[in-house]
Amino acid sequence: MTDATLHILALNLPVDTRHTHLTRQQGAHPDLPPLADWIGVADLDTDRIEMFPLEDLAGMPLSTYAAEAFDLEEGAMAGAAARMDALEGAVLLVPSSAVDRTPEPGAKATLIASLPMARADHAAEMPAASLARKPPAGVTPAATGRAGSTGTVLVGLLLAAALALLIWWVFI
Repeated sequence: MTDATLHILALNLPVDTRHTHLTRQQGAHPDLPPLADWIGVADLDTDRIEMFPLEDLAGMPLSTYAAEAFDLEEGAMAGAAARMDALEGAVLLVPSSAVDRTPEPGAKATLIASLPMARADHAAEMPAASLARKPPAGVTPAATGRAGSTGTVLVGLLLAAALALLIWWVFI
């Protein structure tokens, strides 16, 4: 699949299992039901999906959670937010990168919406970077004088002092 899409599915039976990005980070590895069969796909990457009871959102609308957790395209919720926010029970959020084809759920799940996810825009022309060394912003070559002239003067003074000290030590 080339376009990134988030499939939102309502689960049609009681599910108390929590399988989210957060629970995986916390080390939880619950026994999952046969979700691939439930949503009609041959291959399902369960490390990319989220499944949880909607009560876990503690009043946050599912549309808000999905938009923030999965970086949906701006305006993607236009027609789906009301349907998503009216759901009860448990939900399954499946990005297209987790499945081998568009879900075709059976009796245990209902497809509520398939929403486009944001993607990188690589169409812009970028100017080539210059490899020439430039002075810092706001500093002109006239203001700096010759590059390294202060350092050169200090080294010259130190060498002259060392030579004078050597001559003085030898002749005294």
